[in-house]
Amino acid sequence: MRINAKVQITTGTPQNLAVMLGLLPAVPTSTTNPIWVNRIDAQMAHGAVSYGLYMDLANFPTGTTASASTAGHVTQELPIAAVASPGLPFTDAPASIGVGGARDITKIWIDVSATAYVIVSVDLRN
Repeated sequence: MRINAKVQITTGTPQNLAVMLGLLPAVPTSTTNPIWVNRIDAQMAHGAVSYGLYMDLANFPTGTTASASTAGHVTQELPIAAVASPGLPFTDAPASIGVGGARDITKIWIDVSATAYVIVSVDLRN
């Protein structure tokens, strides 16, 4: 099942992907169950004057506070958008979906360099 959202993010306040998509009511903690997806798509919405910061904290303990200034947190930058066109899309999709091949979106965070809208889409794993 595909879930899509367009969310405004304020600079310096990384948003958890599962929360952005309405799958969790609050920030994940050590008791949060994983939410597995086969694919994650993200891009800066048109009109954005900032770039996005994609953080995959899979190798950090659950409940870690995401920060663009912490070494190892930022794994990808989402390209800047123009006034009339969106930024180039980023896709995080394992090469072969198998046991352990999916991504846990409770460990994915997105921040921006200046307040902007980000478009995200995930394919929930069955």
